[in-house]
Order: sequence, then C-alpha cells, then structure tokens
Amino acid sequence: MTEISLEIQREITQFNPEIPVEKASTPPSSWYVSQKFCELEFDTVFQRNWLIVGNVDQLQNEGDYLTGEIANQPYLVLRAPDGEIRAFYNVCQHHGACILSGSGTTKQLRCPYHGWSYGLDGVLKKAPQIGPIKDFQRAQFSLKPIQVTTWCSLIFIYLGEEEAPDIDEQWAELSRRIAALASEQSLRYHCRKSYELNCNWKVFIDNYLDGGYHVSTIHPGLASELDVQNYRIESFDQFSIQSCVSNDSDNRLGAGALYAFIYPNLMINRYGSVLDINIALPISADRCLVIFDYFFEEGVSEEFIENCLRDSDQVQQEDINICASVQKGLRSRAYDRGRYAPNLEKGMHRFHQLLAKDYLPAHTIQK
Repeated sequence: MTEISLEIQREITQFNPEIPVEKASTPPSSWYVSQKFCELEFDTVFQRNWLIVGNVDQLQNEGDYLTGEIANQPYLVLRAPDGEIRAFYNVCQHHGACILSGSGTTKQLRCPYHGWSYGLDGVLKKAPQIGPIKDFQRAQFSLKPIQVTTWCSLIFIYLGEEEAPDIDEQWAELSRRIAALASEQSLRYHCRKSYELNCNWKVFIDNYLDGGYHVSTIHPGLASELDVQNYRIESFDQFSIQSCVSNDSDNRLGAGALYAFIYPNLMINRYGSVLDINIALPISADRCLVIFDYFFEEGVSEEFIENCLRDSDQVQQEDINICASVQKGLRSRAYDRGRYAPNLEKGMHRFHQLLAKDYLPAHTIQK
C-alpha cells in the first residue's frame, strides 16, 4: 500500500474521470511537475500494468539476456535452457548488487560483487567463502522472479505481486487490428535509438495522443505525407488507435499509418514497410527516457532504412522541443488545467482516466 498525503489526494481528485471529454478539464499541472506524483506512479501505475521490456528477436538462443530498470526496479529477462523466457529482479540476494548489465549471452548469472552465482533458472548455485554461516537455507536466496509473457513477439513483465491480467484477453481487439500489419514472419528487428527528454513522461504521451492536432504545426514534413483532414481516432479500454491515410502511397508511409497506444507507456506505429515501438520511461518528475525500436520488412533497401531513420529522427527532435516547452509552461503560475478538443483528444482523455483509476485504489491516506 502506498501512503500519500491529503494534499496529493486532493490533487488526484481534481480530475474527475466520470466527466465526459466534452465537459472535462485536463489534470492539474501537479500531476506533471511534482516528484511526489512521480513516486506515486512508481508504486501504482508501473506496478499494476504489463510493461514492455523488449522483443523475442533479442532472446533467440539459450542464455541470451537483456536488462533494464523501470520505476527503480532493475530486471533481467533471459532465454532459459528449457526454451522459455524468464524474468527476475536483477538483484543479487547477498548484498543487493545488480548481477548483469546491458544485453548479451551468458551461461550463468554471476554477481560481480562477491561472486555469488545463479543458474539460468534463478536458483542459487554458489555462495563462495561464506564460511561457518548458520541457519542458511540456499533455496531462500534464489533470485526473485517476475511475471513475464509475450504478445505479438514483444516481451512484457508485470512487477505487481498479484496475478497479472490476461494480456491476450486485455488486448484482443488490438491483436486483431494489427495482426496482418505486424506479421512476425515479415518484420525483422533492426535497431534501437534512445532519447532523453526534459519533460514528464506523460507530456510525451499526451503529445502522442492529441489525435494529430499538432502534426500540421510541429511536423510539416510528416503532415505533407498524411491526409491529416481525415485523421481517425478510436478509444478502447486499455488502448487507443489513431490512423490516417497517406497522400502518396509511394512515400515511406505507404498507404497510411496506424498509431496504437497501449496503457501505460507503449506506442506501436505501423506505416509502409516499417514498425516502430516507442517506450516512455519516467526518470524524474521533469525528465524521461523514450526508447524507439525499429523493425523493417524483409527486402527493403539499406537506402530506404537510412532515409526512414533520418525522417523519424527529425520528427522526434521536433517532439523533443515542443515537449520541453510544455514542461516549462506546466511549471508556470499562469497555468494549471486546460481543456480537451473532444473530437481529437479522446485517447488522451482515456489515458488520464486510467491514470486516475490507478492512483486512487492503491493508497492509504495520511491522517
């Protein structure tokens, strides 16, 4: 249970998720600038939802692993000897050091601090030089497991202690919508790019979820490729879909683009011969890391890939600038709450509803 003050509770309840988007105001700026909210999200939003950590192409062989950190929780994910993907907290049970870093292939999990080593199943194998220790039960010092699953060739972990929701049931409609577009057989992982932004992670997602509202003003190059007057927005329970046809099927977008947001922090973009995955991770109240993983259909040229990555980077730089500007404005005494453009920003409104739902049930209130 997360204990929060009455002051933070009042800030949470300033946004009423029951008010329809046509009448609703956006959440107060405190949701975006307060470090207390950031800490609350670590203990609620990022503990109660499936979180993407990678893709199965990264773990093709026994011993392949990847590591990372979400909400101050270091994790490692690997391909076990039985062929299954397993996840653990990346924390040695001796004195808490992280066992692995980055990604690669290993035959054992050996802590670099004092040499305690674990099997790929997380079981403690060696605890060197522990001497005449008493009441030591080896089984109690295995790595702590994390719930893990795959969906559309992507790998997800669930940090909560309760049983995680069924991911296939939760995202069934989205699976149907993107199955033909994101065929595992036709797409291959190419590279990862990361950007550190001077804004709250939710500012980046709000920008993504404004229904193309900012495309014409912030992304003139992208706007020239899309028929922005026919932008379509659909909002579901745990995700939303934005789609738009292309002005010219010969450009990098092909026939058009589909932009899917999955709560809380995953974006899937399918256009032309490309699939890119965006992951927004909070660092602090006013900084976040956004990771982009790029997949391309087999047979596309190196020139196409190079041009696509260049154009994508241009869009990201434009978003980086406007998101930093928004973060500055959110700290101003001249702003606290705004309004939604109902026809365009219903996906954003749903995002805020889900945040409010996660904030409230999992806390106790200081008296």
